[in-house]
Amino acid sequence: MSNCMIIPTYWSTPEIMSWNIFDHPISVAEEGSLGQTLDNLEKMNYPDPVILFPSPMNSVIEAKVKAITAERSIDIRIFTDTDLKQIISALKKNGFPEDLLQAVHLDSYGGVRNIGLLYAAIHGFDNVVMIDDDECIDENYHSKALRYMGTDYKGTEILGKTGCVIDEDGRKFYDGQASYVLENWPKDALFNENVKKELEAEDPLSPCTVAFGGNMVINRKMFLQVPFDPYGTRGEDDDYVLNARYCGLPFFFDQDLLLLHLPPKRKGSYWTRQRQDILRFKYLREKVRLFGFDPQSLGTFIEHFTQDDLEYKAVSSSVLAALHHVDIDRNEFNEFLNNAILSESISAGAYRATAETFIRFLHAWQEVVPRI
Repeated sequence: MSNCMIIPTYWSTPEIMSWNIFDHPISVAEEGSLGQTLDNLEKMNYPDPVILFPSPMNSVIEAKVKAITAERSIDIRIFTDTDLKQIISALKKNGFPEDLLQAVHLDSYGGVRNIGLLYAAIHGFDNVVMIDDDECIDENYHSKALRYMGTDYKGTEILGKTGCVIDEDGRKFYDGQASYVLENWPKDALFNENVKKELEAEDPLSPCTVAFGGNMVINRKMFLQVPFDPYGTRGEDDDYVLNARYCGLPFFFDQDLLLLHLPPKRKGSYWTRQRQDILRFKYLREKVRLFGFDPQSLGTFIEHFTQDDLEYKAVSSSVLAALHHVDIDRNEFNEFLNNAILSESISAGAYRATAETFIRFLHAWQEVVPRI
């Protein structure tokens, strides 16, 4: 069985302000965390090919990543524009709709993940292990990641699973942007509540409703049928679990699948991430409705942000955050007020249309990708 590891790595240049899209892209003037992750993989003598996906695609960024990967003892490959052209060509040749090809890119979280799956499809890999460029594994991670994959477990074939991340203090939780500034926008708290339930489940391998994108394993039988959503702003990992469920494929949480998460300090303002989240959840709510899912079946995290009162939650939390900054940071104040306006300014119909486009994208993926 052929396996690979894929690692997205996000960067910025003076001309490319990718922090508007990604959480903490590293300036090409800095070293970043990728070297530390690769040092760790070398120390573990990681046995499978490791494919890096620099984003955005740019010659300066590619040169930076090449410099970090030079003279490594493990099999490291860097995704380039030539690889992207090969993927686009293969999709075109096999009938992928022309108007949907523009969503095959490395300019969103879902887009980058899909490029990884398409690379794996073309190169014949059976399992894809996904981590991020600010994480480290231990000597048991490889075997635990591939355990159960493609096999029957209590009557169900395991085709996709996730695990938890541990911070440098050994805590199993996600601290994306914890702050009292957004205390009534309890995204991180609810996500962690969901993860806690998975960690405390009676079965160490159980169906889940959320996932860590930097700790996922996907079998070929799943990734040939289920793409990430390239149209969302963020949360592509949790969204993938929903997409798999829509396709009739359960996703699992493996309590033993752990790795160390060492994220760089976030440089973006507080308002930027909430704005992306507002767009994310307004879109996700329409997908949930289109899929015909009851929000109460999606776990406490997604349920909270896919209810009819989402706009109220977004406006009220944005206004309170603005008031907190009124005498502290005028830009934060103004942008949080803009978040409140944005919450009501885009109609549900617009998001519904995008969700319907994703359904077309998913069906095209299922028809074409198995042939490439």
